[in-house]
Amino acid sequence: MVAIVALATTQSVRAWNNIGHATIAVIAERNMTPEALEKCRGYLKHTMPYYASWMDYWRNCKGFEETNYWHGFSVDERNEQFAGDTRNAAFQIKRICKKMKKYNRMKDSLVCDNLKYLIHMVGDMHCPVHVKYVNEDALKQRSILNKGKKLGFHSFWDAAIGHFHKGMRCDEIAAKYDTLTDAEIAAICAGTPDDWAKVNAQEMREIYDLLPMGSELTKVSEENNARMREITIQQMLRGGYRLAHVMNTIFSK
Repeated sequence: MVAIVALATTQSVRAWNNIGHATIAVIAERNMTPEALEKCRGYLKHTMPYYASWMDYWRNCKGFEETNYWHGFSVDERNEQFAGDTRNAAFQIKRICKKMKKYNRMKDSLVCDNLKYLIHMVGDMHCPVHVKYVNEDALKQRSILNKGKKLGFHSFWDAAIGHFHKGMRCDEIAAKYDTLTDAEIAAICAGTPDDWAKVNAQEMREIYDLLPMGSELTKVSEENNARMREITIQQMLRGGYRLAHVMNTIFSK
C-alpha cells in the first residue's frame, strides 16, 4: 500500500487526478474475485492502483496520441453517443474487453497494456466532466473562482474526490464508502459501457446548475456542496464496482 499512496498523492492535472483514479482502483480490487485479482496483478507485476493514472502520462507520447480521445465520450441532446464514433471510452472499453476474451492466447505484454487501459478508462468515463455535450453551449467547459483565483470547472471536478476528502488516503476513502450490498453492486454493474455512458450523460447535467460559471467555490451553498460531494462519491463507487465487474468477467475463465 505504500507504493499506492505515494503515487496517489502526487500532483496531476487530468482525469480524476491520481488519488481519484487510485481510489477507484482500490475499490475495484476490494470487489474482485481472488482469481481475477491474482491474474490481474500477475500480468501487471504490480497492483491496479499503481497503474491507475498510467494512461494520462502516456497519452501524449509518440505512438499513443490516439488515446487522448479515449478518456470520455460525447453525446447529443438526447444523451446518445454519436453513431460511428470510436474515439471514446465506452467504445474502447468494449473493444478491449472483446479482445481480452482470449487473453490467455495473447502476449503477456499486450494483456498488461490492455489492463492498464481498462483500469483507467472505466474509472475515467465516470468523472462528471468527462461527458461532452457537443451541441449545447450552456453545458460546455467554463471557469469558476477559488478564493478569487480562476479555476477551471474541469480541474475542480478532476480533483473532486480529493477535494471532498482532504487528508485521506485512497485506501481510507475506499474503505469508508465500499459498503454497498451485493444486490446494490449488481444493479450498478448491470448493462453495457454504452448504458453506463447514457446514464452518466443524463445525470451529470446537474453539475452545471450546482456550480454555475463564475461561482466562487468558497461561497457555494452547503446544500450544493453536499450534493456535489454526493455525486462525487456515487461516481467513484460506480467506477470502482464496474471496473471490478469488467475484470471479474475477463478472468472468469
